[in-house]
Amino acid sequence: MKEEYTQTQFATVLGDQSLPEIFYIVTAHNPFGSIASDEENQKMNGILLEKISSSGWGNFPVTGQCEDHAEAGVGIACSRSEAIALGRQCQQDAIYEVRDNLVILVDCKEQEEDASIGQWSKLQVATS
Repeated sequence: MKEEYTQTQFATVLGDQSLPEIFYIVTAHNPFGSIASDEENQKMNGILLEKISSSGWGNFPVTGQCEDHAEAGVGIACSRSEAIALGRQCQQDAIYEVRDNLVILVDCKEQEEDASIGQWSKLQVATS
């Protein structure tokens, strides 16, 4: 998987809700790591949000950022298999699993081993 996937930091918007014990971060931006237009990313993100809304999963906005690049995503309280399937539907190389304060990079093709990229508490960026 791409090196920048292991260098991602996260900004969350929780409002008054607390973090689920285990959740997954999925985006629909830039399918298969290619650069898509803003319009295409917005369209794909809308499809992702519709799927999550119809599922009834608890969710909250999460933006993944690396250096000068950011992608809107969603933190989702669902099963691992559901999250991987959603990542595949959104044409993503990988998703993130967050459990026990660890962020784990998960290959959506399930060909590469999971990779721990750090502690959730240390990978947070300030939101304004």
